[in-house]
Amino acid sequence: MSFANAKWDLINNEIEESSKEIAKALGLSPLLIQICRRRGYQTEEQIQEFLSSSPTLWHDPYLMYDMEKAIQRIQQAIETDESILIFGDYDADGITSTAVLYETLEMMGAQVEYYLPNRFIDGYGPNIRVFEEYLEKGVSLIITVDCGIAAHESVEWAMSQQCDVIVTDHHEIPPVLPKAYAVIHPRHPDGEYPFGDLSGAGVAFKLAHALLGELPVELAEIACIGTIADLVSLTDENRSLVKLGLQQLNQTERIGLSYLFQELQLIPGSIDEKTIGFQVGPCLNALGRLGDATPGVALFTTFDDEVAQEVVTLMQQENAKRKQIVDDITKEALELAKAQIDHKVLVLAQSNWHEGVLGIVASRIVEQLQKPTIVLGIQSDGLMAKGSARSCAQFNLYDALSYCQETLAKFGGHHMAAGLSVETVMLPGFMEAIETYAKQHPELLEDEKVIPIEEALSLSQVNVEFIDSLQALKPYGTNNAEPIFKISNILVGQKQKIGAQQQHLKLTLNSEQNQLQALIFNKGEWADSLNLQAEVEVIGTLEINEWQQNRLPQLMLKDISVKDALIFDWRTNKIRPEHLSVKKAAYLVERDALKPLVSERIDTSSKVFSMEEWIKEEKQEDFNSIVFFDCPQSKEVIQEFRKHSYTQKMYIIAYTPKSIMTMGIPTRERFVAVYQYLKTHSNVPYNEKTGELATYLKIPLDQFKVILKVFFELKFVIIENGCLSLNPESTSMDLMQSTLMKQLQEELWLERVFIYSQFSELTNWLTNMEE
Repeated sequence: MSFANAKWDLINNEIEESSKEIAKALGLSPLLIQICRRRGYQTEEQIQEFLSSSPTLWHDPYLMYDMEKAIQRIQQAIETDESILIFGDYDADGITSTAVLYETLEMMGAQVEYYLPNRFIDGYGPNIRVFEEYLEKGVSLIITVDCGIAAHESVEWAMSQQCDVIVTDHHEIPPVLPKAYAVIHPRHPDGEYPFGDLSGAGVAFKLAHALLGELPVELAEIACIGTIADLVSLTDENRSLVKLGLQQLNQTERIGLSYLFQELQLIPGSIDEKTIGFQVGPCLNALGRLGDATPGVALFTTFDDEVAQEVVTLMQQENAKRKQIVDDITKEALELAKAQIDHKVLVLAQSNWHEGVLGIVASRIVEQLQKPTIVLGIQSDGLMAKGSARSCAQFNLYDALSYCQETLAKFGGHHMAAGLSVETVMLPGFMEAIETYAKQHPELLEDEKVIPIEEALSLSQVNVEFIDSLQALKPYGTNNAEPIFKISNILVGQKQKIGAQQQHLKLTLNSEQNQLQALIFNKGEWADSLNLQAEVEVIGTLEINEWQQNRLPQLMLKDISVKDALIFDWRTNKIRPEHLSVKKAAYLVERDALKPLVSERIDTSSKVFSMEEWIKEEKQEDFNSIVFFDCPQSKEVIQEFRKHSYTQKMYIIAYTPKSIMTMGIPTRERFVAVYQYLKTHSNVPYNEKTGELATYLKIPLDQFKVILKVFFELKFVIIENGCLSLNPESTSMDLMQSTLMKQLQEELWLERVFIYSQFSELTNWLTNMEE
């Protein structure tokens, strides 16, 4: 049973004979060759190029449509001392694109300056106001980088003012191209460029290639950062660019980058696509997310120590601020999500949310709640909400927003991500419309997570030499994923929660004489459901853990599968959205009042049962999980459940609106006190003032009510004319003959097992039939 609720898809466990032949010819492992061939590199020559540390796959920049025309115009501008403006973008790709072209033109002696738009003042892409400002300064040539392909109005305006515009971009091409002097795009409909997935920085790099007449090796370290950060395909020429760029970054002489690497504690020689993607890229992006991205260009181009240090300090400050803002908004958004537990799509809107980080927040919420999520910041005037959307499963955001377009002021995007603006008065209508769309297409929200597995290995095959051989597959990224391996027939030797909040999990995995350390971030709670010496299968990526000059294999876990039942400790009396989001689950609800509330809010693939109904259910195999929503109320039924339930994954919530343990069962002394009072006081009123008697006798009201119910059941008391009195015909009876007392004792026992026991004790009781 998988911890991550995922299906493992083993690609192929057979190594072909032809792969073995190529492996022999190249002196490499057959498995490494097989992995290359699965990724589309079939011949010996293709595999050599793919694995080479000295890439040679570079395309002729002049194969791009309009490249020659653009080069001639730029050279003319340089020769005649025209003022040139580079118009960039505010993300990492836009910043690096600008830096690449700015440095190129400066080297060529051009009169050049650059402008990066502020997302909060200028919005995305070229605009007439900025163009007009620079035309007044004498600019006669504008070159856009990482933007402009859809900027028809501003481009045509500049062209009409006798200012030529060269557009360089890589984004989706609209049906009609802007009427620019030249349009350079790797997928230009009239072009012949063989690779269409360049980033904005990649396009700028190719423009520099053409301008300089040779491959601009020294610019690769800048362009590779934009390429990695923009998540474009790391194949073909992008792979060459990133390989070359990473080599340069590991020996960089740019003082801005050197200071940044020191601040991030990145050691030269260890910088790879992961450190760029997860550490350097976010620092660059933070500038444009929160304000002005312009200082980011100086990180690459300055020769001034003081300027470099100032830029790095600013980037670190802005990134720390960005992280805190994201954390704060995510926390607030998750609180809002609680009110939308029964919604198929979450629409979360609030004032004072920073527009620049809402895409990150939406992604986090999707990751936690597994629902398409739209996060909107209501602007200060209260009239408009703007934000971002992120999707999951097969739910196409663009189609969904198109269905709701009458309620929207503006939107754009694709299947998995979108941006939108909606007038606040239209928010209720928009929420209703998108929920209607989701309910009309339930199949789009039902999607099993599939993890592709490259190969099944034994623990003995996992060693430093094998992991070192895999390094030739790097850089990893889009269309060249890091290989995931499966390891079976191993035991959990040790488990440990680590991290400041015990949020991470570290395992020692054993098999005969072999041992492997394994680590997964933000899954510390998995430790509670893992028994030591349990037999498991694991999947993950392999890396070398270097510590004090020791190099040891390490598995970065993706998922764990156990043969025994998986039980998760969700015990709480505060129901959160994730408690009602388990898919294909049997929700066991004993209290009738809770059943409709739960049934309305759970995923459509799940269903509510009483425990007795579940025991009799003939299609238990249709459900992957069991959720104990509230605490069971019958010891006999739970014993039957343990004999007749076949689902191996269980979540224990044990929600209890009124706990017997908290209320307490009345002691014999309290029964006696009430009995003696009634014996000496006749005609005690039985009405709303009965509670006053409980106060007088110093008995909690809930317990007092139980005492009276037991007395009625055992016929110790009667009511005549609205007054309580002892029944003169009653006979002495043991209080435990009361059905109510037996039920309360049974519920108390079940609460002790399900709510108040150690989780390990509860796990043993559920799985081992221990009494």
